Amino acid sequence: MMMMMMMGGNNQFTAQNEGGGSLSNNGMNNGGVGVGREGEIVLKKGPWTAAEDAVLAGYVRRHGEGNWNAVRKNTGLARCGKSCRLRWANHLRPNLKKGSFSSEEERIIIELHAKMGNRWARMATQLNVPKLGPKNRH
Repeated sequence: MMMMMMMGGNNQFTAQNEGGGSLSNNGMNNGGVGVGREGEIVLKKGPWTAAEDAVLAGYVRRHGEGNWNAVRKNTGLARCGKSCRLRWANHLRPNLKKGSFSSEEERIIIELHAKMGNRWARMATQLNVPKLGPKNRH
């Protein structure tokens, strides 16, 4: 079994197995979640599981978008608020458009880029892309 030692914050070492999961003091794989100094929860890193996605999606359906740091406290997910926000915004949002641009969207993007340069957030408003944030609650 191959292991790597990595330097973490506060000069702590973390052992990782080949699959990237953390190893506890007894060498057992704990799925990337561990207990740090004085019982503090160590946040999970790496790929999200379907179960984690379901917990996050259910939380957002009940409470809306925003206050991402409360997700861990209220659901028990071992993920930081930023990770939850990005997972929701980039993978789980129901109105997330995936796939290729239509020919009309592509034409608009080319025109807007010629006018605005690399101001992508402003261009997105012209393409009817929904904004993210606390104002866009359900």
